[in-house]
Amino acid sequence: MSEITLTGRADLHIHTTASDGIHTVRQVLDHTARMNTLDVIAITDHDCLDASLWAYHHRHQYAFDIVPGLEVTSVDGHVLALWVTAPIPKFLSLKETVAAIHEQGGIAVLAHPLELTIAPHTVWRYLTQPEVLLDAGVDAVEIFNAGAFTVGCNQLAKIAYRNEQIPQLGGSDSHMCATIGKGVTRFHGRTAAELRESIANGLTSAEGMRWGITAYLRLSRSFIRRKLTESSTEKQRSVHQTPA
Repeated sequence: MSEITLTGRADLHIHTTASDGIHTVRQVLDHTARMNTLDVIAITDHDCLDASLWAYHHRHQYAFDIVPGLEVTSVDGHVLALWVTAPIPKFLSLKETVAAIHEQGGIAVLAHPLELTIAPHTVWRYLTQPEVLLDAGVDAVEIFNAGAFTVGCNQLAKIAYRNEQIPQLGGSDSHMCATIGKGVTRFHGRTAAELRESIANGLTSAEGMRWGITAYLRLSRSFIRRKLTESSTEKQRSVHQTPA
């Protein structure tokens, strides 16, 4: 890799209001355009393709490339499904989730593998037996996640997968415009096609910086407001459905 310059910058882990993000897909795309620092992005909402497909269908309006995808909830952690355009079932095993992604010709990336708040029962296995990802057919692993909550999990992931024959990616896990690009994947080239080729050939690296405290606080406030709204809506629905 030392002879090949990794000029491209991609953020393949971005959320919008279609799942638990703060900004709409249009706001995310327009903000990314103003940044003018990323070559490729992917909208990867939780178990939802709506915003990602909207972005993909409008990709010609922007100077950067857009990859369709989503973040799939498996029983063994979260998996980024890239280059897919149809839903992937939730709550499958890691191997089953990867197989479903591959059926669409997509790429499966294990997101934040050592994040204790996501799938704590898998952390020790992923740390001590990184080969299980290869056995499951995982195409790449996210070793840097800018929004990681567990202190040190990015550093441990970098160590755990340094000798494994699996491409290493970085992502912002952005839930708001301010954190887009905080984590990136460097690759050879500038386009989505060159990114995919770089992943296939292991010509990638991860870099970035963690969110600032204000981003965590803002997301927490948004989460609380959303939960209160959902609770209020559910109560109103229950009242209206109660027999007279």
